[in-house]
Amino acid sequence: MMIQLNRRARGWAAVCLVTTLLLVVSSQATPQGRVGSAGSRFSHGRIHSVVEEGRMLPGAIDAFVRPLFGGRAPSARYAVDVAVLRIYTRYPTGGLTQTRVQVFVPDTPDAPEAVYLFAPGSTGLVGVCRPSREHEAGIVWGRYRAHVLAMAAQGFVGVLPDYIGFEDAEAIQPYFHADSEAHVLFSSLYAVDQWVRPQIPDGIGPLTRVAAGYSQGGHAAFAAADRNELLGGALALDGVIGYGPTTEIEPLFQTYPSLAPMVVMSFASIYGSDRVDPHEILLDRWADELEYDTTRQCVGGIQRFYPSSPAALFDPTFLASLQADRLDQTHPSIAAVFAANRTGLSGHRLPVLILQGTNDVVVRRAVQDRFVSNLRRQGTPVEYLVYDGARHDTRQIAFADVIAWIRALE
Repeated sequence: MMIQLNRRARGWAAVCLVTTLLLVVSSQATPQGRVGSAGSRFSHGRIHSVVEEGRMLPGAIDAFVRPLFGGRAPSARYAVDVAVLRIYTRYPTGGLTQTRVQVFVPDTPDAPEAVYLFAPGSTGLVGVCRPSREHEAGIVWGRYRAHVLAMAAQGFVGVLPDYIGFEDAEAIQPYFHADSEAHVLFSSLYAVDQWVRPQIPDGIGPLTRVAAGYSQGGHAAFAAADRNELLGGALALDGVIGYGPTTEIEPLFQTYPSLAPMVVMSFASIYGSDRVDPHEILLDRWADELEYDTTRQCVGGIQRFYPSSPAALFDPTFLASLQADRLDQTHPSIAAVFAANRTGLSGHRLPVLILQGTNDVVVRRAVQDRFVSNLRRQGTPVEYLVYDGARHDTRQIAFADVIAWIRALE
C-alpha cells in the first residue's frame, strides 16, 4: 500500500527525497551501535540504522521541556539517553518501508518503570512534515519530543515514532488509516525492545507498556489497542491513554473541518476514488486541487488555507447527510470507509485513560462522553478525567494524573 503521488505533486516530494538522503548519509556516517532483528513473529521492526544523540542531564531536560509546560514544568528525576532509530515497518498490505523512532531511555538505578509509547498529533502528509523534524527545524507543531522526554525523565522508556509514509518520497502518510497506524506502533515497540539491550538486559518485555496519543495520535493508540492480540505478540499493550483522542471521522469533519482534506486525500489514495471520491465530499474548488494543496504544506499552513466553516468546504449534499447522520444511506461506500477506520471499539478491554478538556474545539465533550460510554458498555475499564476550562491539548494539565495511572497498572 504505497500511496503514490501524481506528477504534479512530485516537485514538492523531491524536497522530501533530498531531506531523506541527507539524513541517511548522516546516519550511516555515525557508529551504528546495536543493530539487530526485532525477534518477533513479524518481519517488521528490524533496525536499519541508529543515531545516538547522547545523554541529556536533568538541568538540560528541564530547560528543553519548559516551553511546553510553562510555569508548571515538572522537574526531571533522571538523566535520559536519546537515540533516533530508523526501522523497517510494513504497510498492512505488505509493502516494506522505513520510519524514524525517537527513543528516550532514563538512567534509573533499577529497570525503568514502564514503556510510554506516544503517537503524535497531526503534522501533515509528506516527508518534510514528519513529527521528528519538529525539533530539528525549530517548528512548533506540538513539542512532541519535549512531552516524551519529560515522561522519560520521570522513569519511563519513551518511544516517539513517525507515522508510515514520511520516508517514501512519492507517497503520503496514510493519515487516519487505522491499520497503518497500528502497524507502525508495534514495529516501534519491537525495534526498541532490541535497542535497549544490554542497558536493559531483558528488554521491554517485562515492563508495563502503554500506548498514548494526542488528537490523531489518540486515533492511532486506539487502533493499536484494537489490534493488540493480532500484532502485539510478546510486546502486547497493557493500557491506552488518549489526550483529546479523535477516534471517529464524522465528528471531526463537523467540528474541525480544516483537517478533513488531508483525511480525504489519504482515503482516496488508499481506497481509490471509486470508493472515496473527493468531489462527493468537498466543493469542486477544493477537490480539484486536493493533492497539490495537501502535499505542498504542513498542518499549520493547511489549517490556515482551508475554511473553518463546514459549509464553505463540503459539498452540500454530503454535508447535509453528515449532519443528519445519514451517510450510510446517501454515501454508503464513504460511510463504510469511515466506519472501518473508527478506532477503540473492538472490545479490546484494555485499561483506558482519557483526558478531556471542557473547551475542546476539535473533539467536543459530548462526543468524548459517548465514546467513553461505548467503551464501558463493552466491558472496557475506563478512567475519564475532564478538566474544566482546558482546550484540546490536555498533556500538560494531566501530566501527574497520567504518571499515577501508569504506575497503578504495574
